[in-house]
Amino acid sequence: MENSDIWENSYPIQTFMCGAARKIRLTAIAHCLQECAGRHAAHYHLGYEGMKKNKQAWVLNRLRIQVHRYLEWQATLHVRTWVQLMRGPFSQRMFLLLDDKEEVIGSASSFWVVLDTESHKPQRLKASIDNLPVLPDETAPCGMAGKLIEPEGLSLIGKHTVKPSDLDLLHHVNNVKYLEWILDTKSPDRQNPTQVDLNFTHETQLDEVVEIYKSDKAYQLTSDKGQEICKAQFVF
Repeated sequence: MENSDIWENSYPIQTFMCGAARKIRLTAIAHCLQECAGRHAAHYHLGYEGMKKNKQAWVLNRLRIQVHRYLEWQATLHVRTWVQLMRGPFSQRMFLLLDDKEEVIGSASSFWVVLDTESHKPQRLKASIDNLPVLPDETAPCGMAGKLIEPEGLSLIGKHTVKPSDLDLLHHVNNVKYLEWILDTKSPDRQNPTQVDLNFTHETQLDEVVEIYKSDKAYQLTSDKGQEICKAQFVF
């Protein structure tokens, strides 16, 4: 669904999107957010194909997801999204999560950077955004996705070797995989946080070894060469 300001897509919750508690996984919600954002961007020729023509790509830099209620299998998740900021190479996008009764069950905030696919450096968007609605005064209830501070007292709790199933159509690890690897270090009863904040700082490639560190509620992923990849914080 679309109108002059806000884009909406609906996602029936299938079994493969659910965990053992028969509720939608946080990673499935994150995938739905990205899919909805991608469809909205593509409508204005700013999706994968539109950006590829200009040798550019959107890269997610920060993400905050807040969930008050996890929907169960066979329900439908409705995602509404809008652009809150477009400035130079930067874009801020907001989301609302709703159930079938149009009750808000959560929200999300994301910060994106346009990269030149050859130099991998931030670059001003080349495509026209004259028709793209921007709502600078509309912020999601969860607030802005912010920059996380460097966690202290980190301890190594796991490692993951990047596999072919971790790669996306850009041939690097999809950022939802980082969230999945962290959640896999938690017990089954700690899979549904009320909020997660993620900062993505570096991409990873096939066969790289990623080290997972933890400190209280903070997590950090680094390559085995010491390159920081992602930071995360959870609220339960």
